[in-house]
Amino acid sequence: MLNTPRSTWGIQDLSKSRALLKLVKELEDENFKIILQTRAGLDYFKPDLQKAKIQLAAVTAMMDDIDPGNLYSPEIIHVVSYCEALFLATPDILNDSIKITREALRRYRKLKKSGLAPNVKTDDIYSRTLELEKAAKGIIRAMEENIPNLYSPEGFYIAFVAGWLPVPELWSDSKEFLYAKDWETQISNGGIHLAEGGIVLPIETRINKCISNIPEAQYILTHKYL
Repeated sequence: MLNTPRSTWGIQDLSKSRALLKLVKELEDENFKIILQTRAGLDYFKPDLQKAKIQLAAVTAMMDDIDPGNLYSPEIIHVVSYCEALFLATPDILNDSIKITREALRRYRKLKKSGLAPNVKTDDIYSRTLELEKAAKGIIRAMEENIPNLYSPEGFYIAFVAGWLPVPELWSDSKEFLYAKDWETQISNGGIHLAEGGIVLPIETRINKCISNIPEAQYILTHKYL
């Protein structure tokens, strides 16, 4: 997460959140509804209680900007206590964190009505959202075309082991998940991207790399679990 919705990190986080929300909302029908629940990441908070309180208020404002056209969004806010970079929350701190979140939300919405809040419908946020959405759809389409029975336990296993869902910081020494971890990352234009040799990895290169790993992932599945 980030300190304010104005920052470059804010643009990237809003773009990612909006792209993801749009993608999953395409799954909705009369029997399935998406409910947005937001929360701040634990590693977002500084180990300084006063600064962490400010961060909690700031990230609450950003949560309210993920779906700015929806007056009832986010439907649920998972409040992370501001102390959790230092210690587990006590009942009093949990209560204070809820109060900070509610008051920040009230004040930020008041600022937006007055036209004093940052513009969260800028062209750069919109174009970044479209870029992420296009990339995600391309990866999903490639997975569907190259992994038999993708939407099954076996299909998801092959996808993960072959590296389609990168987890470069996975704590595991097992060779089983080598391809899932074997990714370099790089900060570029305020976002974290997969990279190779210091250069951001094109989506096509990423897809081809994962496709080449599928036979090995199938071999591991067959010989270890089937």
